[in-house]
Amino acid sequence: MFPLDEQDMEIVAPEGWARLDRVVLMAVDLLGPVADAILPKGVAAKILAILKPAEALARRLLYLLAPDLISMSPAKAGASSSSVPAPTARDPGLRRDSRKILFRLTEAPTRGPRPTGPRIRYLDGPPAPPKPPARPSAPPTAAKLRDRLIALSMVLGDPDHHAKRLARFLARRAAKGSPRPVPFNFAYVPRLARHGLEEDLRDALEFTNAAAQYKATAPPG
Repeated sequence: MFPLDEQDMEIVAPEGWARLDRVVLMAVDLLGPVADAILPKGVAAKILAILKPAEALARRLLYLLAPDLISMSPAKAGASSSSVPAPTARDPGLRRDSRKILFRLTEAPTRGPRPTGPRIRYLDGPPAPPKPPARPSAPPTAAKLRDRLIALSMVLGDPDHHAKRLARFLARRAAKGSPRPVPFNFAYVPRLARHGLEEDLRDALEFTNAAAQYKATAPPG
């Protein structure tokens, strides 16, 4: 873990946004043009394999871009103290409709260890009847993935705005005394350990994760 200053971010941020720009274009190409179409088998998994680490990289870049905002009170966490070069604005060819689409700022925490030892299935009486078979899941469509790509492309289009949004969100969590003031999974970054992840995306995510973890855990001052 290590800190990054503003001069570092003037180099790191544009490189990160450029990588994310390429990921969005790759995912859009896999997704196809029809939002509600049923995806061919395996396509959703291929998209998520690059989209999840890309979203994790975007969260960490936003977190590193707004260091001064995060320490402010919820009422004041709204103005950026510095400006970092914005990514190139590319239209990923995604339709924007009237629904409000927001980039997700949180990641699920690491699950605890599974209990060990004997399992007591029932007490005093016959065992419960078997569960009915699960209903077959509906074939995946492109709609939800399209929304996530729209959200990520909006971050690429205006990172300062989303850095401020993240800062306000974290300030509210800190004011409430949340046990996870920065709700990122630094120990198990989404899809980072996946075999076959692009090397430059992996490197960027490992680098920004270490810097963001330092920021989240460093003592004040």
